[in-house]
Amino acid sequence: MIKSSLLIITALAGTLALAGCSTASETPADTGSAPAQTASDDQESGPVTADMLVDGTYEISVDSSSSMFRIVHAELTVADGQMTCAMTLGGTGYEKLFMGTSDEAASASDDQCHFFVEGDDGSYTYTVPVASLDEECDCAAFSIRKQKWYDRSLVFESGDLPESAFRSA
Repeated sequence: MIKSSLLIITALAGTLALAGCSTASETPADTGSAPAQTASDDQESGPVTADMLVDGTYEISVDSSSSMFRIVHAELTVADGQMTCAMTLGGTGYEKLFMGTSDEAASASDDQCHFFVEGDDGSYTYTVPVASLDEECDCAAFSIRKQKWYDRSLVFESGDLPESAFRSA
């Protein structure tokens, strides 16, 4: 009785495991859920640089590679051919940021780092330089508790910018 029950359970588990399998060729593009991207799309939607934008301050979105580094508010400032972003994080665990990798940050001096400014509500806001929008960049964050640098990847996104933010061709 126990052997036959065990055999039935094993067969059922194997059937359930196979039911969730799919072939490697099935991707979201194959199912029609996302349009296929072409090389010309990539060329048209390249990175956005300061010389392409009108001077001003704009709310933007910033995508982070880590849920432990959640940006809840970001303002991009474009002035004199340069861009900076004031990012407010969802937590208060990081003392400083470095725009580069954790290895580079470990050998950098404090004057190359970007320290937080504490808001009236206790939030931490860091102002960092931005080379371009819509392009991944390295950002190292120094944990207050762990006293250690962590690598993060950020993408400052141009999608929320109004049309008036772009210089006419």
